[in-house]
Amino acid sequence: MIERLLLGPVGRVVGDYAKMAFVSGPRQVGKTTLAKRFLERFGQGVYVNWDVLTDQKRIVRDPYFFEKENRNPRKPFLVVLDEIHKYARWKSYLKGAFDGYSKEFRFLVTGSGRLDLFKRGGDSLLGRYMGLPLFPLSVGELSGRAATWKDFKASLSDPRGHDAASREAYEHLTRFSGFPEPFTRAEESFYNIWLQERRTLLIREDIRSATGIRDISLVEALAALIPDRIGSPLSMNALREDLGVAFESVRDWIETLSRFFYLFRLPPFTARLTRSIKKETKAYLYDWGEVETEPVRFENVVALHLYKAVQTWRAVGEGDVALHFLRDRDGREVDFVVVRKGAPVCLIEVKQAERDFAPSLVHFQRRMKVPTAVQVVHGPGVCRKVSESGLDRWILSADRFLGSLP
Repeated sequence: MIERLLLGPVGRVVGDYAKMAFVSGPRQVGKTTLAKRFLERFGQGVYVNWDVLTDQKRIVRDPYFFEKENRNPRKPFLVVLDEIHKYARWKSYLKGAFDGYSKEFRFLVTGSGRLDLFKRGGDSLLGRYMGLPLFPLSVGELSGRAATWKDFKASLSDPRGHDAASREAYEHLTRFSGFPEPFTRAEESFYNIWLQERRTLLIREDIRSATGIRDISLVEALAALIPDRIGSPLSMNALREDLGVAFESVRDWIETLSRFFYLFRLPPFTARLTRSIKKETKAYLYDWGEVETEPVRFENVVALHLYKAVQTWRAVGEGDVALHFLRDRDGREVDFVVVRKGAPVCLIEVKQAERDFAPSLVHFQRRMKVPTAVQVVHGPGVCRKVSESGLDRWILSADRFLGSLP
């Protein structure tokens, strides 16, 4: 069994902070497995799933059923509520459960779609919970590295650490994605079937039932267009023309696909750049297997690793960290920039095989005085450094760089 690194943060939220832990993430990313694994570690508790009819009836008939469970009253008792946000009265239910029973009970809540999608009106549960994102598997997680922000900063000074396991994990991920079931099975035919089924269930079940979108087939068509636009600024107008719908519809559907973890978007970094583009975002997929072009898929792999890192660091309280891209009106672009407290810390450019530094990477590092720039390449065994006027510039193999991230 793959040990998910989010188990530690869940333990701190539930145990040390005595808050409800809200674990959200893509469909089939392993939330239920993580919840049951945490329940085993906790020692005593109960698991219920709103998607199971008998569990639904149990909650509706006796909302606080857990107080009747056989338990040791001297120790906290864990209540795991899976997909509870599908219950129409879930907010008031959780509020009552936490306010009435938080001294004796602990609560772990999981959901396939973003739980905050359903927080409209009424009590927002603010102060009673902490949200934790569960992402697909990554090189660092498979290597057992719970890389903190400080670890990442240290690796930018000396990223020479490398092992064969990281390379093997990276190559396996690029073939079978970071979703646990296809990754573990490692069968191309199974992955192809799983991929199609997951997208259909995501759109036709999760999104349609939660949003009531009537033209769900057009949302499917939109999702099918996105893989060909990975890594480029996402033009809503171009998508509107392709689909023959209103601009507002495309905008809202993109937001919905983002909320339900089909895609994520990166905004441009505009500070210190007078000629930067400021409006269009770039989109990437949670499952890079849908991207057919190898160099673009490689960029998506790196994008998700970086996005997972910054979102995890933010969720566990390691500071104001964000991920952007750079592009100016003269066409120069750098794929990613890691920003902390508004200041760029590291520039990252992704190249399939090139061993010379990309001119745009050098240009933006010099102009913005970014302390570290990294060019990530697909091939193994690459680690080269150039220092210039106090600025460090690296060319690194993907497994070496991605292994420094959580």
